[in-house]
Amino acid sequence: MKPPTEFPHLNWLAREYAINAEALVEIFLIEQTFHSTILATTCADDRKRQYHNLYTEVHRIKRAGATAEPQEGTAETHARMVRTFRGEMEGKSVLDVGCGTGQFLNELARLIPHGKLCGLDTSDVHLPQDYARIEFLRKDVIDFEVEHPFDVVYSHQVLEHIAPDDLPAHLRSVRSALNPGGKFILILPNRYWGPQDITRIIDNTFTGRVQAMGSHLNESSYSELLPILEAHGFENIKTTLPFAAYVPALRSVRVRPWVNRIFERNRPIRSLVNTLRLGGRPVFKNPIILICDR
Repeated sequence: MKPPTEFPHLNWLAREYAINAEALVEIFLIEQTFHSTILATTCADDRKRQYHNLYTEVHRIKRAGATAEPQEGTAETHARMVRTFRGEMEGKSVLDVGCGTGQFLNELARLIPHGKLCGLDTSDVHLPQDYARIEFLRKDVIDFEVEHPFDVVYSHQVLEHIAPDDLPAHLRSVRSALNPGGKFILILPNRYWGPQDITRIIDNTFTGRVQAMGSHLNESSYSELLPILEAHGFENIKTTLPFAAYVPALRSVRVRPWVNRIFERNRPIRSLVNTLRLGGRPVFKNPIILICDR
């Protein structure tokens, strides 16, 4: 294992991830190699194999090094997202791309009236509760097709794991999976408040001074992502107000993301926002939250 001085935030992250420090360093070194290799790979099929090999190996090490039961997020975290996007999702069919264990769809099914619910992921998913009302598809999340389009495609913490060369195929797949007038809802970290992957064992300041070098291949910003989405045919792109997930009165408000762009482009504003901390972490990391029309 490398000397601890190379990973000044290792113990902090090991406690947060509930993984022992040695396993966390092993994962970081594997992801670091993966990061540089996949970004230099020109063949899409080769990249697909690299994704599969990485997540298979990382999952094995996480399970072996776990100090507590691993979690993808609490039910309440997913419930807040359901309540935040109730206006877009109520009574609608929803496809969750990169659904993981399916917790978001489970909360959606529990909390609001809905149409067909479907989760798509590259690995098998296992809900902790009965999921007869939810369909799951094992498919490549980058280049995929669905039998019938959906009213909403939901993507939470997925785009940052996709290599830039694979992003066009992913966005084409998402758009083709939507009904005309459907909504694409995506959430991912803002690189100006990064890194937000395992690179945090090196820099856990959320200041953007170190680039992600683990499984996050594509931490982005509002300024960078908006023109990409528009170029792929998405329109009327809006966002939520800060902390809307925690303040019921704000959840239904949708605005153009111009304030978010000011925050990320202005270094003094970023520095000021970053001083507002709770438990050593920034209160506001300007996450990318976008609601787009097909």
